[in-house]
Parts: sequence; C-alpha cells; structure tokens
Amino acid sequence: MHLLITIALIFGAAASFSAEDLGFKYSEITSSSNAGNPLADEILEDGINSSSVTNSNKASISDQILIDSLTSLFKVISTANKVISYHSLMTYEANGFITTYRLLHKVKDNVASEQLIFMDGPRRQVIRNQRLNACLNGQTRWGLWPTILSDSLLSSYSLKASRVERIADREAIVFEIIPKDSLRYAYEYSVDKETGLLLRVVTYHEKVIIERLQTVAIEFASPVSLLEFTGASDYLWRVPESEPCYSEQFEPAWRVDWLPEGFVSVGNRITAQGEQVLMFADGLASISIFITKQNVKNLPVATARHGATVVVIKPESSKSNKSIAVVGEIPTATARRIAASIISI
Repeated sequence: MHLLITIALIFGAAASFSAEDLGFKYSEITSSSNAGNPLADEILEDGINSSSVTNSNKASISDQILIDSLTSLFKVISTANKVISYHSLMTYEANGFITTYRLLHKVKDNVASEQLIFMDGPRRQVIRNQRLNACLNGQTRWGLWPTILSDSLLSSYSLKASRVERIADREAIVFEIIPKDSLRYAYEYSVDKETGLLLRVVTYHEKVIIERLQTVAIEFASPVSLLEFTGASDYLWRVPESEPCYSEQFEPAWRVDWLPEGFVSVGNRITAQGEQVLMFADGLASISIFITKQNVKNLPVATARHGATVVVIKPESSKSNKSIAVVGEIPTATARRIAASIISI
C-alpha cells in the first residue's frame, strides 16, 4: 500500500514474466522525442528495455517499455510518482469498511508533496513533503517501497502479467505478484499503461482479499496549475520528511532468530522516545520490530490487524521490563512467530 495511505490509516482509526510481453505505453517516448521528457529520461536511465510487441491492439514499438521483472515494474511505478503531478479520488476497503480519499500529488523543484483528505467521517488531512534525494546507489525512498530494489531481494515472489482492464476510465495492465510460500501476502497491481502510475492494489492471503486500494478518478496537471486544498480539517497531521536511505545507527541489543526466507535487515534506529527499532524487508513487504518499555504489569500477548498491516505485542519478561511489538504487512501467524523468536543478546 502507498506509504501515505498507511500513515493515514494509523492516524485515522513482484520474477518470472508472462510470455505475452505486455508493455507500457508512454506518450512521446520515441528515439526522436525523449529530449525534455523527464519520465522518459529517467526510465531509460533505469535501464528498462524497449521491446517490440506483436499484438495489434498494443501501442507501436517506439512507445513500448518492457516490464520483465519485479525490479523493472517497481522502477516504472516509483519513477512515475517522482515526475508526475495529479489529483486523484480513491477508495480503500478493509475489515468490511470502505473509505474514500482525495489525493493531491505534486512534484516541483525536486520535492514531492502529498496531501491526503478523508472524504467521509471527521474532516481529516495528512500532509507530507519529501525531497527526492538519491542514496549512494541512486535509489530514493520516495515511492511505494522503502527498500533498495534488486532481483535478489525480491526473489521470494514471482511476477505474471495477467490481463488488461479499464480502471478510472484508463487502460491498465494487471500484474499478479505471487509469493513462493504462505508466510506473506499475494498482490494484484493494476498499472496505468500510459503513465506507469499504480491505479489499484489488491492484497490477498490464501485467495481471500485482505484489502483493496483503488483509484476511481484521476486528473493530470502541471505542478504550477494544481490548486492547493484549503478545506478546513478537524484533524491535520504533517508527516516529517524521512531520510532518503536506511542506515544502521546502533548495535542492537536484541536478535531475531526467525524470519521468513527473503527478509533482510534494512537498518535500525532509535525513536524520539528511546525505543529500539529493527527494520526488515523482502523488497515488497516490510517489518518493524519495536523494543519498548513495558508500562503495564502482566501484559498479555495482543494482536491487532487493519487491512494488510498487523501488530503483535508480546512482553519479553518481567525482569527485563520490555515489550516487543512486531508491525508489518504480513499474515498474523507470521508476525506471531517472529515475535516469539526475538531474544535479548
């Protein structure tokens, strides 16, 4: 799920490819018209190959960009979010409820700004600004995935282009991202053929839909022509700008003895409250483990889930006076097993 949507929900409440060779159509991306097109320039720099397509219903050869792996798929989506400004109306479904959002996404002067407005219930807004700074390897954290993308990191999933469909009155290619075990979720991504923007994400576990985020209307505009949202809000959250790269900031005093295969450490940090946080990711899903002070005696193991995000809280021991909280986009059983494997060093 988009990071800003995840933040809003907290406050308010993928490497095989189909032989069909489905590609993305980007207007004006040809050998003679790439100059001055930032989306085309960045995609070509990322090394996403052009490819011919035999199906007569698809765009011309010069307008095709081949998606042949999860890495290239995510590069296209994150690139689109770094260069395209738009307004969109979205719905989010989870736990038997539907919520509607309005999103302003503006990119100007190497800064991406987002303003998310809840369209039902109390008037709520979430605002975030992020400089599009690059890490040493050229990647940034801005976009949908907070990890450094690589085929090896995404090896726990396979990719399949399944069909073309219409979403928000736009043509989109549907990609199935299928895990190689039952310890993580499966996904269905619907990606706009013209822009590369993600129009819909459906999260599954054992063929049951866990959550669905879908664009129902979208308008594109230059950053200077976009009108700022000025509606009054009962609640307004401004999300601090995050660092562009994860980095290890301390030697942790805790160890995780079990993680699903494919998850690797992407750094750790200490919160403003002095909590240790260990962070792991498999290239798509992320897990954060918080080591917190236990303020309540005889705290039981507690589990809560909203959509794809689960929280498992487990007291370490009465002597250590610490609790462990596992937060991640993973099935509940996986989170519980991780929590049970954490020990002090």
